[in-house]
Amino acid sequence: MRLAAPLALLVLVGAQPAAAQMGAVPLIDSAGAQGEPAPQAQAHAIRILVLGDALGGGLGAGLSRVAEAQGDYEVSLRFNEESGLARPEVYDWAATVPKILESNSYDVIVVMLGANDRQVIRSGGDRLAFNSEGWVAAYQAQLDQLLDTLQASGARIVWAGPPPMKDPEYDAAVAAISALQKARVEALGITFIDMREKLSKPGGGYTEMAEDTSGATIRVRGRDGISFFKAGNNLMGEMVLAALEQGGKPAPAAAPSAAKAEEAARKASAVPLFGQVLMNGEAYVVQPEGVTANAVMLAGAGLDPAAALNALREIAPKDSGAQKLFLRGEAPAAPRGRADDFSAPE
Repeated sequence: MRLAAPLALLVLVGAQPAAAQMGAVPLIDSAGAQGEPAPQAQAHAIRILVLGDALGGGLGAGLSRVAEAQGDYEVSLRFNEESGLARPEVYDWAATVPKILESNSYDVIVVMLGANDRQVIRSGGDRLAFNSEGWVAAYQAQLDQLLDTLQASGARIVWAGPPPMKDPEYDAAVAAISALQKARVEALGITFIDMREKLSKPGGGYTEMAEDTSGATIRVRGRDGISFFKAGNNLMGEMVLAALEQGGKPAPAAAPSAAKAEEAARKASAVPLFGQVLMNGEAYVVQPEGVTANAVMLAGAGLDPAAALNALREIAPKDSGAQKLFLRGEAPAAPRGRADDFSAPE
């Protein structure tokens, strides 16, 4: 696993110049006044934001692959592997979402949380046991706070419930969480996708297999009984896309303002160099603290270089080595004594 993140970052670095060149190619329409081809205005893509835990991150990567391939969607991903609603002191989505929406607007917001919520909730000096009366009330309050914030954005909200789990006790807990989420979400008229129903075997129960859109049976879950393979993430993405397009493809909202478009272009063009070549010609790529190998692989899996870079920037914790690297291109200093440590000896 330690090698996976550097390799993922190296792929991003190597592919970046090609992506920049492709983005500079104009779309041809009619001839201009001087006989030169005039660029064709691109239609505004439907902007989707995916929020979630580790499984939500996988769903977001899958949705990016299946939706952006159509050319009508633009998917952004914000996830925290250990997050949920039960422990806002660890990661507070209700406080984080307004900050995300301050400088970004989206047509659709997709949420998948709950896989980490089988734990006590701390309320003042009390520790509320999972699924107790006090726990349910506190969980509903956290859920309602996040739903209020999401609805205030004006975007269409799609909530995907957590999928079934292999361990029976864990699965029973997730089932209770999913049912609670479904009741609160549907009471507000928000679309709820029951992943338990869609990813269980006929008649109910956990399964590692599922049918893809062609009707073929494929393995979608990892051996740990929790994680998903790429095919499984794609399948979840297809479920979300089908829910979005039920009754016709959603219409995009108004295009972003000129100021926001300019800011987005500036961020896309300011791409720091993450790697370097050592004297022996071997590529060396920095793996910063603050983003785990799993997070890097989920954020970058299947995305084009620019989208993968933006995903990494978005998940980098504030003031971490990852944020310094992805946003400002500041690599951490080499450890003392390593071959590339050029500091003066003490």
